[in-house]
Amino acid sequence: MNCFKKTLAVVAVMLVSFALISGCKKGIDGNASIEFWEQDGADQQAVLDELIAEFQKKYPNIAVKRVHHETEELRKNFTSAAIGGQGPDVVLGPNDNLGVFVPGNLIVPATEVMGDDFFKDFDGAALEASNYNGVQYMVPDRNGNELCLLYNKKLVQKAPKTWEEMIEMAEKLKKEGKVQYAVAFNQTEPFFSIPMLGAFGGKVFDDAFSSKAKPTLNTPEVKAWFQWLDKIHKEGQIPKEADYDVSSNLFQEGKVAFLINGPWSFVNYIESYSMDIGIAAIPQVNGKWPMPYTAVKGYTVSRTAVADPKKKEASRLFVEWVTNQDSQIRMMDTHKQLPTLKSALKDKAV
Repeated sequence: MNCFKKTLAVVAVMLVSFALISGCKKGIDGNASIEFWEQDGADQQAVLDELIAEFQKKYPNIAVKRVHHETEELRKNFTSAAIGGQGPDVVLGPNDNLGVFVPGNLIVPATEVMGDDFFKDFDGAALEASNYNGVQYMVPDRNGNELCLLYNKKLVQKAPKTWEEMIEMAEKLKKEGKVQYAVAFNQTEPFFSIPMLGAFGGKVFDDAFSSKAKPTLNTPEVKAWFQWLDKIHKEGQIPKEADYDVSSNLFQEGKVAFLINGPWSFVNYIESYSMDIGIAAIPQVNGKWPMPYTAVKGYTVSRTAVADPKKKEASRLFVEWVTNQDSQIRMMDTHKQLPTLKSALKDKAV
């Protein structure tokens, strides 16, 4: 009987040991370390650290070093380091980085690292926004970044569908002494007014995906767009001058009922300023919906990383980990943008 008990104890220990061992995976032969650069906000960095810790628990022989940089600093420092064969192995940043990283031969196509099948569950729009000349260089992590209309629910209960309707609502508030202007947006950065160019049927480049793209400035559509901007300026619908901070402050202070801004700002207004805001599409202009640019943020792998087979595989496992469904949903809680996996888009959290 005692012998039988001992046998059971040995089997139990073996099963537990096997379970512990199976919970950790080597992933690669030997040890490897990868350097990971990002330019995310503080809340996103906290989640990234959690994901990294969990990744290293699963793959104990892969060390990940996270380094934070601001957007322009990251782009500049990575370019300088990569030219010298150094720098990070994996970079998280906006898709406009591709315009620098690809021509500089600093990164490799993501398909070369992740394989073609890896991308089957990704949203088509996110993939399109994260390729360069038809080649998939980035693994998109979040989708959106598009401008929209924010409105202060203390002043307005319903989102306007047309620009004229919005001005009518704002004029009533102005007469009541509740606001100074109808709407505010960053007038110094073209990104914020270009959506309205789309409403006039215009576009910035003749072929945005071409390496020889030319700006389309001398067109009737661009002329109509400028005339409209001049009109709303002269009529006092918008402030005489307003950069990003001025526009945002006017909205926070309740001096404008409407603001054109992006999803990166939602948390700030809601949590930092306790505002009850509504979010809607930018109202129709010229009888048509504006066309804001959309963008993605995602992961790229450096050319220096793939030169080392261990680093290449470690980078693949890491990118796979931080872009899986669970990771995307957890990151979404902080950046408030849409995930890029089709399966994640169906999650009730979205």
